[in-house]
Amino acid sequence: MPTLRKTTSPLPPISVREIFLKNGKSQKIYCMGNLKLLDIPGAGFCGSRKVSPAGVSVAEDCAVQIAQSGYPVISGYAAGVDMTAHTAALAAGGSTVIVLPEGIDHFRIKKEIAEFWDWNRILVISPFDPEMRWTVYRAMGRNHVIVALSRAMIVIEAGEKGGTLAAGLASLKAQCPLFVVDYGENDYAVGNRVLLQKGGRSLKKSIKTNRASLGAVLTCLRGEVLQEQLSLL
Repeated sequence: MPTLRKTTSPLPPISVREIFLKNGKSQKIYCMGNLKLLDIPGAGFCGSRKVSPAGVSVAEDCAVQIAQSGYPVISGYAAGVDMTAHTAALAAGGSTVIVLPEGIDHFRIKKEIAEFWDWNRILVISPFDPEMRWTVYRAMGRNHVIVALSRAMIVIEAGEKGGTLAAGLASLKAQCPLFVVDYGENDYAVGNRVLLQKGGRSLKKSIKTNRASLGAVLTCLRGEVLQEQLSLL
């Protein structure tokens, strides 16, 4: 592994600055890895730490499709959906952005992702001072950064309360296109139904390919207007 110097991004994306550069909050984003990934539109992933086998499968599928289309995956660094998405993207030859809920001094490469680790395809960022430790408040702040960095958000599995549901609601509030995996009535995704009812876009499998239908997600990543938005113009 190369020796890397921790740096601060001189000009974080404006969507992130709007969150962190006011009211006396942190004015720096600490980074390790390839800063050029901040210039590429990415897809945010969020979901449960205790994700179901169905959720693991769809997270892997979505991350691989995003990676193979040339866009980075953006997520946290928790067990479950976060690590599944990062690992799948890197294994497929893609890139990934890891957003920490703590200071970057606490960052370590986890063993489940070490096999695919490549600093040229990875950016680790933290909006918190390097020595700060994890708190619930910072985890919620991390989720807002993921939303701010993402051209589209994908919710894999959300409970009836908690950080994933909050991230989905934050996406809707920020008018970031939100795509929610539609499991029907399965109990392990109660929060998904809530987000769909509040305006999230249904994400289902294609009957033809048996893979997640990401056409609308890729439309957002290309910076194009969704057909449903055109009808409102």
